Amino acid sequence: MKIMVTGIGGIGGYMASFLCAYYDDVTLIARRKRKESLIEKGLILHSDFFGEHVAHPKVTDDPSSCGIQDVIFVCVKNYSLPAALQAVIPCVDDHTMIVCMQNGVDHSEVARSILPKGKIMDSTIYINTEAQADFSIRQSGAFARMYISSAEGEYSTTLHDLLDYPGLKIRYADDIRVEVWNKFITNCAINVITAYYEDTFAGVFARPQGKEEFHTLLHEAYTIGKAQGVDLADDLVDTIYHRVIGQKNQNVTSSLAHDVMARRPNELETFSGYLVKTAEKLGIDIPLSKQFYEALKERTSSE
Repeated sequence: MKIMVTGIGGIGGYMASFLCAYYDDVTLIARRKRKESLIEKGLILHSDFFGEHVAHPKVTDDPSSCGIQDVIFVCVKNYSLPAALQAVIPCVDDHTMIVCMQNGVDHSEVARSILPKGKIMDSTIYINTEAQADFSIRQSGAFARMYISSAEGEYSTTLHDLLDYPGLKIRYADDIRVEVWNKFITNCAINVITAYYEDTFAGVFARPQGKEEFHTLLHEAYTIGKAQGVDLADDLVDTIYHRVIGQKNQNVTSSLAHDVMARRPNELETFSGYLVKTAEKLGIDIPLSKQFYEALKERTSSE
């Protein structure tokens, strides 16, 4: 089994470390200082769920030199997805499975529009992980849970069996869109509100209007999902709201907030950007999502 991982950040780094624990033929796509670090020190994982690992897989910045792959995990941020997919085209034939592990809901459609061959495997993952300044990967929390579509026959079975090892809880989803949107709705609220206020969960929820705004953002995202025919549970908004509000560690913030505060490229368009554009097409009013989106877009574009 020839496996490739591109995008060796938090999720990509965790997946690569997990795969290296069970498979010999794993190739990482990395560039510049990250590539140098991976070659010199290896891929280092500090994980609450999977433990301490150091792996020394193959590393290259030229996917075209690697030949056809059986599975490619594409773990770059959404804004880098088209370029990453273009780069791996020489590695894809009709049997290659491509697993896009982005936030958002439209990355599989992007992949299908770019890749002339291969089998796009819809999935979503729940994990708390980030790349450190020294390029090691830190995973926190007692879970790493991934859902894959059960609708792809033998491909679904092969991918499930590939990943069904300690270090990752892999589950089938009969309707993968439901799982993707469950996560997306959470992200559209918590990422955007923490980025808007440039604050932690605790800081946001301590504001007089913070909890109400969080609930409103959840509901607006939910409305867009339902309008597109996604079979979301009736009580989903309240379920997410109470889960996040009741989370023990509130002194954390989101990846979007980190990127906005650091004035780095960010995934604003993946979250409220997508919602606002889709709402306009559907003729649905989502005023708070639009307000936060426009304010964040102006703030980040003026830097």
